[in-house]
Amino acid sequence: MKIKPEIFLLKNEDINYNKILICGLDEGFINFVSEYVINYFVKKNYFIERSGFKKEGLIGDLFSDKKILYVLGDYSEKKNELKNTDELPETVLISSLNNKNINKLKAQFSRSEKNLVLECYPLNRKSKEVVLRNYIETNGLGFSSDVFWYILENLDNEYVLFVKKLEMLSLYSKNIKNIADVENAITIESKIDISKIFFQIFKKNNILIKVFNKNIFSQSDLYMLINNIKNHLNIISTSSNTPEALEKFPKYLFNEKDVFIKIFNSLDKYKINMLYKSILRAEVLTRKNSDLFSVIGLRFLLNIKKIITS
Repeated sequence: MKIKPEIFLLKNEDINYNKILICGLDEGFINFVSEYVINYFVKKNYFIERSGFKKEGLIGDLFSDKKILYVLGDYSEKKNELKNTDELPETVLISSLNNKNINKLKAQFSRSEKNLVLECYPLNRKSKEVVLRNYIETNGLGFSSDVFWYILENLDNEYVLFVKKLEMLSLYSKNIKNIADVENAITIESKIDISKIFFQIFKKNNILIKVFNKNIFSQSDLYMLINNIKNHLNIISTSSNTPEALEKFPKYLFNEKDVFIKIFNSLDKYKINMLYKSILRAEVLTRKNSDLFSVIGLRFLLNIKKIITS
């Protein structure tokens, strides 16, 4: 059986499944749901075996009534491949990012109502709204309509980060009357990995400016940003179609894949040439006027946004 993990968490019901598969692409969400499940079984007096494989003859400990939950991790290696779920321990939690072995196991798990599959991905708009409405209702928060839709549009799509931001907002709920109060209560455009700034390119200019100012503090930071954009542009310029570009796209940036595809589809040879010229100009100006790196960098970022979105 498949259940959306955010719905599974919201229901907070008894777990009546002995074989549970938690997979997907949002690693933080996978870990969060896994710990939730493990804590449930701990409260049910299970012994938690985290070694990653079944141990013959293991009978729990003095406090577990001999009940065991096996927690199996990475299923990317061939040695972990199973012919069928009967080879698994009686009570097992498998937690892993998607891979070929997991996809095979997912198909087997989904065929039985006795098994549970929880696929963890960044929240889509509908799921995000469900989580937000539930959090507001559960915590008695009185947000205005403008604040509600602003939170929905601007907070992280990753479940764990989204809920953490909501927790921060709840601490200041009495003082949040408008959008400005939200921005003051939490830093929506907080410091992020410089490698991900490029994927903010479709945000409004005021948001893009905040992202830049909160992440680029030195000439070295600016060079890192420029080189990162050059690397992504190189992938785009040397790929004839989307699947080819995605093959070259860094795996660790899987959460940015949709934005990358949007950027890829927005560019043609003329725009790519314009972007390379903008990069060269920014590099030359920064070398000649190192003290003005912040002004040069911000103009550069806004200029490439203009090229991409034109």
